[in-house]
Amino acid sequence: MKLRRAVAVSLRAARQTVRADVPSSQRGVALLVVLVTVAIMGALSTEFAYNTRTNIWMAGNVTSDTQAFYHARSATEIASLAVNAKRNFPQMKAALSLMGKGGGAKLEIWRQACEFVKIFSTGKASFFGLDILDLSQEEAVGVNTGEFRCEVTAEDSRANLNAAASDPPHMVAATPKGKGRTSTKRSNGRNQLGLKLYGLFRPFLESGEFDSEDEIVELIANIMDWTDADDTKTDIGPDGRFIDSGGAESTDYGAYGYDSKNARMDTVGEVQLVEGLPSDVYCKIRDKLTVFSTGKLNVNDADLGTLKGVLCEALPDDAAKLLLCWNIMPGQIAPMDEALIALQTCRDLKKAAYSTPFTNMNQFVQFFQKFPGVIGDGTALPINSRLVKEHLGVTTTMVRITSNGVYRKTEREHTTVIDLASGATVYSHIH
Repeated sequence: MKLRRAVAVSLRAARQTVRADVPSSQRGVALLVVLVTVAIMGALSTEFAYNTRTNIWMAGNVTSDTQAFYHARSATEIASLAVNAKRNFPQMKAALSLMGKGGGAKLEIWRQACEFVKIFSTGKASFFGLDILDLSQEEAVGVNTGEFRCEVTAEDSRANLNAAASDPPHMVAATPKGKGRTSTKRSNGRNQLGLKLYGLFRPFLESGEFDSEDEIVELIANIMDWTDADDTKTDIGPDGRFIDSGGAESTDYGAYGYDSKNARMDTVGEVQLVEGLPSDVYCKIRDKLTVFSTGKLNVNDADLGTLKGVLCEALPDDAAKLLLCWNIMPGQIAPMDEALIALQTCRDLKKAAYSTPFTNMNQFVQFFQKFPGVIGDGTALPINSRLVKEHLGVTTTMVRITSNGVYRKTEREHTTVIDLASGATVYSHIH
């Protein structure tokens, strides 16, 4: 009881002391100061915690991005080594020579470059679905987190937008052709480009992106005029070949704030600056174009539409072109498309068996000459083999390696173009 009374007396005395020392008007201010201080400290703590957490996330993203970059670079380096195997490894040349002139010399090692990449990424190799090698326990092979992969394609399968820029002056000095006769020698670059682009653009006439064939031809001429060095307009001659019209280039880019470049395109995306190219058409064909000097279109990898432009031009006359290529009735497939679908099946089967579809142009021409019943009466496509061989080929001069590196949820892509003749990298970009 005494203790309880003593405590009560003490508390009463403390309350009297507070009331005596602190006026009632100041007690609310003190409480407000305390509350504001607590709020500021809470905000600072929250901001500090947020910044710390953000910095940790950013560091993690940088780590993932760097790791994904090196994964992609690893794929590119391994694939590049395989692409240049014939040049870098004398033993490879010796081994291929044992296969004979028709075998090893024409074997395209670059087509299997990404199979080597797969081995180093996974540590395993398979052949026709059967596991034939397992190096996943080796320290130098395989990755613990993420992966890297690649795709290698022939750059010659794409239409070279700069083909017209590589032409010499369009009208060169006349060369003798018998007594009292002359002939004008022209480069073939623009005509090759014209056929390839026509094959790419022509299907969009049916889907409504273009209103007429004249619009397509005008666009092709504008592309040539953009890349060639002169100011003379390109037009179609009486023989169907692209020639100088004799007039000035009529396309005016002043409304867009720039002039016609009259020089080679540096990137495929630059073609969007050319008058007459719809954006949706560009998005659908951009992966079928290139700015590198690749020469003839490689029939083993070329887009079917691009091939169609050349093959249809190789038919004997306009009536045959309409009948076999473009005069499509509802619910029917054009005879040329039927043959090209079969061609694609043939190419896929050959590549699945690690074989080059066509090793010479005679094989390619005979494929169409022997294709049964394509017209309906049992005869084959009457294509002009000389013109086909003039524009198409089976040689790969450049390859494109597209490598992807993945680390956790981050992915980087590295694109490289390699010149097979020199082994040099002519283009490299990572994104």
